[in-house]
Amino acid sequence: KAVVSTQSTGDYLDLYLIHWPMHLQPDTEMGNFPMDAEGQPIPDSSSPTIAQTWAELEKLVDEGKCRNIGLSNFNIQQIEEVLAIARIRPACLQVESHPQLPNLELLEFCKKQGMAFVSYSPLANPGSKFRRPEQVSLLENEVVKKVATAHGVTPGQVLIRYQVDKGNAVIPKSVTPSRIVENLAVTSFTLTQSEVDELSAISKDFPDPGYRTCSVKHFGKHPRYPFKNEL
Repeated sequence: KAVVSTQSTGDYLDLYLIHWPMHLQPDTEMGNFPMDAEGQPIPDSSSPTIAQTWAELEKLVDEGKCRNIGLSNFNIQQIEEVLAIARIRPACLQVESHPQLPNLELLEFCKKQGMAFVSYSPLANPGSKFRRPEQVSLLENEVVKKVATAHGVTPGQVLIRYQVDKGNAVIPKSVTPSRIVENLAVTSFTLTQSEVDELSAISKDFPDPGYRTCSVKHFGKHPRYPFKNEL
């Protein structure tokens, strides 16, 4: 729909992503995430392959409808599949990242491939519907609070600056005006490398690779589910 709308306005999209490497059976009655009677996702066997989808995104760039194209929630193997057939390489990978799930291996892979690493949920979804009942708030973590006190900032600002100091793009989400202002006010301080390392080590409190808040494990049996090693 977004691409269709650009045809009438003459505008373009700055960035267009394949949001997940999974495809599901389209069914308006069952909503965007159709499940069978046993609660399992229903793959769309008629859906284009990732290679075909990527080729269509490349056409949008050729036509001037989109400036950049990229991926989201792909694992390394799935990214390599795209790189093997891409005429226009992915500009970025958007993925969940925070000290409970720093995704360091994926970050290094993106750096080597010249892809920007875009961190979503940098605060680990403290108020999200994806939050699990047993989840411990990252904003209350003692290491995060210690670093915040040392710099005279909030825990949330530390978590955003953590991404900036690793060279990542970061996209915190808020609907509260004061929080939006706070999220932007992270340019007056810098974390030391030892602080960055100490924050990354928080992930060791959880099974490898860390604690993923947006795991969508109900799609775990989908053949293209990207986090099968975490099930």
